[in-house]
Amino acid sequence: MKRIFLLKQHIGAPDTAAVAVGDEVKVGTLLAYPEKLGANIFSSVEGKVTEVSDSQIVVDGEEKEEDFVKIQAENPLDCVKAAGIVGMGGAGFPTNVKLNIDLKGGYLLVNAAECEPVLAHNMLQIMQQPEKTLRGADYCAKMVNASKVIIAIKAKHKEEIEKLKQFLPKFPSFSLHLLPDLYPMGEERAVVREALGKLLPPTALPSEADAVVINVETVLRVAEAIEDHRPVITKNLTVAGKLKGEKKVHVFMDVPIGTTVGELIESRWN
Repeated sequence: MKRIFLLKQHIGAPDTAAVAVGDEVKVGTLLAYPEKLGANIFSSVEGKVTEVSDSQIVVDGEEKEEDFVKIQAENPLDCVKAAGIVGMGGAGFPTNVKLNIDLKGGYLLVNAAECEPVLAHNMLQIMQQPEKTLRGADYCAKMVNASKVIIAIKAKHKEEIEKLKQFLPKFPSFSLHLLPDLYPMGEERAVVREALGKLLPPTALPSEADAVVINVETVLRVAEAIEDHRPVITKNLTVAGKLKGEKKVHVFMDVPIGTTVGELIESRWN
């Protein structure tokens, strides 16, 4: 199978290729690295590099479920950087840069708003990996020196809220803040306003409210980087729409990076 790895999957400049045409790669092999603001990009398949350009790298190969090259880092923030983690909510800002701040006892706000109406993969993540998600948030809180962690989640997600409550006693500094079902509740200033009661101007960062806002999938990827030394090689996705006469929401967990949206559509609507 062919996997296409764009060299700009983040805020910042396109990455620089670390491989050449003809190179053999494994799952987790570093394909490209940033020379400025950016994030590492890794192969999600085992195979051969068939194309390298200024905008993408193409690898022909096959997926290997749990067999990946581990990142070489020990310090938590170094693990986040080495793993190539960026904001998984869509912004794509390098997470190691976001977490390189001292809040001096402020707030880590975990954005579990799942803002757009059709999205469902964040809630499935919470149901499937609640404790690891919370551990990821705890790692992030320690890195930014936050004394409190608030998980912002819409009140309508009753089952997911109960699942989180089962594990919250293990994390005394954690609490839930229940959000109204409004759009765009996932915008980070909206999360700050709802969770902390602080209204930020449009150009302000959450740090002005002594806070860091981080997506719920991002904290899971942080836990994977620190505990498993796993690079970012997959992404959780929701695909929805009126296709072939049906209106359904399909959730895809751990989709290999480089997979096209067309492949996901074909796999469900063929």
